[in-house]
Amino acid sequence: MSIQLLKLIKKNIKTFLSIFFICISFTTYIYHTNPISYSAKGFFKYIEPEGQIKTTKIDGNGIITYESFTPGDGGLYIPSLIKSDSLNLSLNTGNGIYTVTSKSFDPTSAINDVNNFLSRLLKSNTDFLKDKLLSIEDEEKKIKINSLIKTPKTSFPLIIEAEKVEIVDKRYLIIFYGFILSFFISLTASILKERVDEI
Repeated sequence: MSIQLLKLIKKNIKTFLSIFFICISFTTYIYHTNPISYSAKGFFKYIEPEGQIKTTKIDGNGIITYESFTPGDGGLYIPSLIKSDSLNLSLNTGNGIYTVTSKSFDPTSAINDVNNFLSRLLKSNTDFLKDKLLSIEDEEKKIKINSLIKTPKTSFPLIIEAEKVEIVDKRYLIIFYGFILSFFISLTASILKERVDEI
């Protein structure tokens, strides 16, 4: 900060401090009225009726340098099951595991959102397979689909429900930006007062 600005603030210290404390009070109010949000996570692995596509890259020494799993064919389109803005779905292609995340201002709601989605996912997959079964004529494929319906763990070898929440508290940004804005608003007010006094 330049010496001129320091002199200007010192000269108009009452104006500067008055505006500054008003802005800080407003920032504090926003901080306390902005609720803490919570995040809950669940995990699942989904293997389509036609399996998964596994991509592996091996270097000249026979060492695996890259491995990824991507959804196969003939399966449920999982992203279409997301009906809530609070739910988010992501696929880790490194291990083929989906993560479903819910954010809410209520910790219980965040957990329930994730676990309700996992329950709906199992039912949706069963309904999907039953519909698929109606259009299949090949006996071998029919046996495979029936097996998937009777044993959901074949399609979902991993399901981990949400049990706890993480606190997502970014309110410190309100304080950080509020302090900076308060300073510049106060400084601007001091400069304007100085100009007015000169006139």
